Amino acid sequence: MERKTHYKMYKAGKNWVFAMLSTVALTGVMAMSGNTAKADAVAQSSTEQVAKVDTTGATTTQVEKATNNVNESNAAQTSVTTTTGQSSSNADATSSSQNNKQATTTSVVTSQNTLVANKDQASSIQSSVTQNSKKTETVINTADNASQKNVNGNWYLVDNNTGKNLTGFQEIKYQNKVVYYAPSNSQMQYGWQDINNNRYYFDTFDGAMTTGQKNINGNWYMFDAQGVLQTGFQRIESQNKTVYYSEDKDKLGQMQYGQKNIKGNWYNFDTYDGAMKTGFVTIPSQNKTVYYSEDKAKLGQMQYGKTKVNGKTYYFDTYDGAMKKGLTNINGNYYYFDNSGVMATNQKNINGNWYMFNDQGIMQTGFVHIPSQGKTVYYSKDKDKLGQMLYGQKNINGRWYNFDTYDGAMKTGFVYIPSQNKTVYYDENQSTLGQMKYGFQNINGKTYYFDTFDGSMKTGQKNINGNWYMFDDKGVMKVGFVTIPSQNKTVYYSEDKAKLGQMQYGKTGIKGKTYYFDTFDGAMAVGEKKIDNHMYLFDSKGIMQIGFHDLDGGKRTVYYSEAKSNYGQMLYGNQVINGKNYYFDSTTGAMRKGILVLDKANHTLSYVTNEGTVAKNMRYKIDNVEYIFNVAGVLEHSQGEANIAGNWYLFGDNNHVLIGFQTLKDGRKVYYSTDSGQMQFGQRNIDGHWYMFDTFNGAMKTGFVNIPEQNKTVYYATNGQMQYGQRNIDGHWYMFDTFNGAMKTGFVNIPEQNKTVYYAANGQMQYGKQNIDGHWYLFNTFDGAMYKGWLMSGNDWYYYNQQNGQLQTGSAVINGVGYNFDGNGKQILNYSIDYRYALPAGKGDDETAANNYIILHDVGVESGAAANARYFHDTVDTNEAYVTFVVGDGGKVYQVGRPGQVSWGAGRVANHNSPVQIELGRTYNSGQFWQDYVTYVRLARDMAGKYGIPLTLDAGGAGTRGIKSHYWVTKNIWGDHVDPYGYLSRFGVTQAKLAHDLLYGV
Repeated sequence: MERKTHYKMYKAGKNWVFAMLSTVALTGVMAMSGNTAKADAVAQSSTEQVAKVDTTGATTTQVEKATNNVNESNAAQTSVTTTTGQSSSNADATSSSQNNKQATTTSVVTSQNTLVANKDQASSIQSSVTQNSKKTETVINTADNASQKNVNGNWYLVDNNTGKNLTGFQEIKYQNKVVYYAPSNSQMQYGWQDINNNRYYFDTFDGAMTTGQKNINGNWYMFDAQGVLQTGFQRIESQNKTVYYSEDKDKLGQMQYGQKNIKGNWYNFDTYDGAMKTGFVTIPSQNKTVYYSEDKAKLGQMQYGKTKVNGKTYYFDTYDGAMKKGLTNINGNYYYFDNSGVMATNQKNINGNWYMFNDQGIMQTGFVHIPSQGKTVYYSKDKDKLGQMLYGQKNINGRWYNFDTYDGAMKTGFVYIPSQNKTVYYDENQSTLGQMKYGFQNINGKTYYFDTFDGSMKTGQKNINGNWYMFDDKGVMKVGFVTIPSQNKTVYYSEDKAKLGQMQYGKTGIKGKTYYFDTFDGAMAVGEKKIDNHMYLFDSKGIMQIGFHDLDGGKRTVYYSEAKSNYGQMLYGNQVINGKNYYFDSTTGAMRKGILVLDKANHTLSYVTNEGTVAKNMRYKIDNVEYIFNVAGVLEHSQGEANIAGNWYLFGDNNHVLIGFQTLKDGRKVYYSTDSGQMQFGQRNIDGHWYMFDTFNGAMKTGFVNIPEQNKTVYYATNGQMQYGQRNIDGHWYMFDTFNGAMKTGFVNIPEQNKTVYYAANGQMQYGKQNIDGHWYLFNTFDGAMYKGWLMSGNDWYYYNQQNGQLQTGSAVINGVGYNFDGNGKQILNYSIDYRYALPAGKGDDETAANNYIILHDVGVESGAAANARYFHDTVDTNEAYVTFVVGDGGKVYQVGRPGQVSWGAGRVANHNSPVQIELGRTYNSGQFWQDYVTYVRLARDMAGKYGIPLTLDAGGAGTRGIKSHYWVTKNIWGDHVDPYGYLSRFGVTQAKLAHDLLYGV
């Protein structure tokens, strides 16, 4: 055996000491019949091996006491000094043969209840947790005189005095260990053992009871100084940590790591050394930061809800403890926690928006007054920007407010908003502070008006609820008289509280004076004014006048009533004023002098003298003729006509003057004015109708009358009334101007009848063919309407210009096609038509077709044009097929159907939309073909131009007008024909060429 001695510094109490560590290197194996047994190993041999324990032996093992100190490592170092080379860290093993027994006596010095620090002991610890389960103390016995004995691989401890096996906890001092011998079989125990309600662990090699920290099968455990397994929270001061040993049966006593829920509280233990974590801890796997209490009362417990840490408030999720950041809803209130989780109070700018939080951290919404800044602001209640300070114009609970765009301060008073070009007012009263005001507002004793829609302060004239008001350039409402130069008027805005500021209309009493304001625009009246069919007079200040007044520069004296019943009204007719009789003109109100006047009520004549008074009860000469006036002032006269002062009157019974239409004895029908009673002459408008009376004898005229001074001829009906518009007189139609009754001549357009007619010099409407100023026109023989467009007369075509209705002669381009006409207007064809096969009347279809298509065919068989025309003619009743024209046989045209009428060549729909259908006969002769083709194209263009059909070929669908092939009809409407393209291609004519030639001609 080789001994190596090392020295290791270790700490005992407060003093550093050196102890010699003896390491024995075995260079050989003790031979014991080939078996080696140790105290803590079970030998397979049945040979007894005895180790004697004797306190009086010469060999002494010195063992340090176990202390409560824990050094820097997990396992405490213990110094052991031994005097025998056979000792080891395990129980001494005695070598023997089967026939010899040797006992080694070792003295173990220890005192009872002193715990031994075995080689696996980590350190002594101090528990900070009182265990809930009641434990039985470990009673350790010290055998003063006993020997270890291995029987059949089991170790026993035998009392040397009695020879009995010792049981229970036994301290073996020289091996510096405590072991346990089971009372049931006295054998040394190993591994986990439950003894007297305590759990212990005995080394599986030497049976030594474990104390302190111990890693067993990869799990750390803690045993107290008496070897009892510890559970729950344990404080290890030397390592400055608190750990937790499981109290669960399946992992009892094991040190715990990571997050653990212990008795309803979450804790977190370091995943490396199991140290309980406190304070803020970030858990990356759960993307959260939590807080484990640092308070002794709840040390290490995960915290939830609102929590104060070092004077700052945090909030941890009530479900998983995650520290909240940002805006957080807690029980219906919003809080803000910054990036460190600290709860905000007071004003806080978050992502460029200002928020307000009260002393409890609750986010504020709505109006908040900030005294330190002398402002009221508003924090939004809207979900999308909850709590944010608002700026600019905002509608809050249906009210508009305005907050400064820089600091959010609520604006009050008058505010100009440039972007909307308006001034508004925000209330300065506390109850409605900052609210935009609408309508009439009294501000500092002045009245303003703010638009009820946008709150804009009004200036100038404003119609409010049907009343006009006036506001100056500062918005202050005006009252009283106001002149508006731009409208050249003076108006009055009421000063009465009940209608303050309202523009006044009609008669208005102001401070004892009467004024009149126009009922339409409120303009104050000055001068003469007709009101409700009565004339009034207002001076230059608008005050109503009464009494006598000279008007028209003194040419007219009138009188305005002073009576209350008709105050201010101009008076007419006979009037008694201050006891005198006056007469005022019934039209102008002018006081009359030296004139006969008609009393309209009594139909009598009176005379006003040159003094302006009415002649009564006297004889009075008028133009040197004496007349009698009775006491009532009535002129007395016999029945019949009378010429007085150059005017004719007609008297009836009792001095009554006859008025209106009267038939005299000589048969004349005359008219006496209802205003003056005098006979009328010339043109007179009576009850809205114009009449003509002979300028010599007053006889009413009827019939045609020429009025030279007005350069017109008019017509008076038998009732004498002038006629207007169209009138049939003696079987002839005339037209009289609807404004002045002048008889019209020449061309006249009558829009309501959509026609133009012609009235000859005598005013009579003309019919039929008429040569007017060297041009021929055609007028309908029934209603005189001028004809325009193409006309087929017999087999000849004529054209009356669409613009002026003149018969066309010479050359003209019509609807894109060139035409030639002779001197009589007949069209000169550039092809000839053979009518021998034309269907007679009653054959074929007599319905007029719509002018939408010209349909092109070819005959489909190898035959010429005449043959096909004859076939159509002869079989029309049986075969029920024909077209309008057949072209062929060297450029000839054979007519079968009548142009403009339905023919039967392409199906019902196409037939009814085609005024002309053309067949092309076939040939193999190229020269003949080109003659036929040119005529085919010319005929199609000619007919398209006549019916106003576009020259485009096969364009669009069924709703597109134009020239169409039978093949197009098949594709777009109905049928199975593909002509004429198959035949045309025989001579190299493509669809594109045909389209070109139809559009531009050949």
